Amino acid sequence: MRKIVILILFVMAATMVSAQYTVDNKKAVSEFEKGQSLLSSNPVKAFEHFEKALKAEPSFAEVHLTMAAWLMDHDSLDLAEEHLRTFLRTDKGKHKRWGAGAEHDLKCIAFRRDAMANPVSFTPVNMGPAINSPDDEYLPTLTADGRTLLFTRYNRPSMAEDFYYSRLIDGKWSKAVRMAEPLNSDDNEGAGCISQDGRILYFTACGRPDGAGRCDLYISYRKAGGWSQPQNLGPAVNTSGWESQPCLSIDGQTLYFVSDRKDGYGGMDIWRSTLVEGRWSKPVNMGPGINTKGDEKSPFISFDNQTLYFSSNGYVGMGGMDLFVCRRTGDTTWSEPQNLGYPINTRGDESSLIVSPDGRTAIFSSAVVPTDLSPETLKATAKLSAPAPCGGLDLYSFALPETVRPEPVEYKEEITEVAPELKVGESITLKNVFFQTGKYTLLDISIVELDKVVEMMQRHPSMRIELGGHTDNVGSEASNQKLSEQRAKAVYDYLVQHGVPAERLTYKGYGQSQPVADNSTPEGRRQNRRTVFTIIAK
Repeated sequence: MRKIVILILFVMAATMVSAQYTVDNKKAVSEFEKGQSLLSSNPVKAFEHFEKALKAEPSFAEVHLTMAAWLMDHDSLDLAEEHLRTFLRTDKGKHKRWGAGAEHDLKCIAFRRDAMANPVSFTPVNMGPAINSPDDEYLPTLTADGRTLLFTRYNRPSMAEDFYYSRLIDGKWSKAVRMAEPLNSDDNEGAGCISQDGRILYFTACGRPDGAGRCDLYISYRKAGGWSQPQNLGPAVNTSGWESQPCLSIDGQTLYFVSDRKDGYGGMDIWRSTLVEGRWSKPVNMGPGINTKGDEKSPFISFDNQTLYFSSNGYVGMGGMDLFVCRRTGDTTWSEPQNLGYPINTRGDESSLIVSPDGRTAIFSSAVVPTDLSPETLKATAKLSAPAPCGGLDLYSFALPETVRPEPVEYKEEITEVAPELKVGESITLKNVFFQTGKYTLLDISIVELDKVVEMMQRHPSMRIELGGHTDNVGSEASNQKLSEQRAKAVYDYLVQHGVPAERLTYKGYGQSQPVADNSTPEGRRQNRRTVFTIIAK
């Protein structure tokens, strides 16, 4: 049920507790309370009592709103509209919050009529028993090559959430496998997102001893022996509230997530944090262009890094949580959110949508797809495809309508693919190697980039490289020269410790002598603090 309706009913419940209604007619109140007690078990009988209440007191606001909410949730739009308009006409602005809710619901009724008269193409395909089970599957995420699917499975008997993954082999998804410890544990893990190369996982865990709030965001790195022990992202990101549903941009520089922290616009808002020198910055609210007085959840930034999908119950839509898309118009600005349309969205809740790198295929979770389509619409646009639902929440895929597709992206692994094409003497910057400020200690997030270098050297056994350290001009020339040498040596040591023969590597510090940008700006200094490798033999 929509958030505004929940809010209305909450206010109404408060008046019931104190036996204070908008009317004093005891017969009307008695009939209303009888109807309320029967609404979930016997709505026909409940409505008989509601009608008696209105006969006794035609302007009884609580009755009109209760009947309208139930009728909207059961697709009786004409009758729902009649009760909403009667409420607005008789209330005459006395209850502003209820009035705002009624106006919003009237807009939703108009939207639903238009959307159902103009359905978008929608052919959901159950992803089958290799992915789905009698339990619940939801919150999927894909690697940038589109060949690894990670999702959350909720086991009802044990009431545990765990990560499972599947690989696309010869056009078919392999049998999903539970991820090993320490990523999965006896606690609940879920709502994950994976970096474009499949080596970093951000996810949600709740109730852990090192947690700051009810649910926190964590990070884990994939190494040769498996996944590292998860680390809490710390106070820069997590609060005493609720943080969940992370989504990582394709360049790994922006983390979007959902939180109910203070200074938001509604219940659950979408926030973003940027990676600065290997550390996540203080999160920034995505603003009123995206967040509403309701809830926004399940953000997904497409692989083009320009198209954002999310779910919300704060906008005019079909009802419940609808799926929306907006497009980047500037560094921090976005276009007006666009509803994905009916029957992708229904009067129920839709969320957890992701899109493949080519922008053509969407994957989302649903209990029954679809739930409220007419036979005509089913025949025209939305025939369910085999296999049949496996039970609970299942993952489905469908062809995304062209008007709401992102730009297609072709994945190319930067280091392992580009470096072998370089000639002797040419260089490439390791953009994701970071150190502690003013020191030469590698940050954990650098492991992913350095492991790519290890793999590259293993694939090309005749290649020899020089590792070069560079700094900005903050500090003395001598101290910067020493720091650059120490940082180059730290990278050299990591590669040797992970199997690269020392005779294939050299390292050198260049200090501040070879800037690539103006040191007078913070961004310029950031670019100048870098680690570079140069091909010295192939």
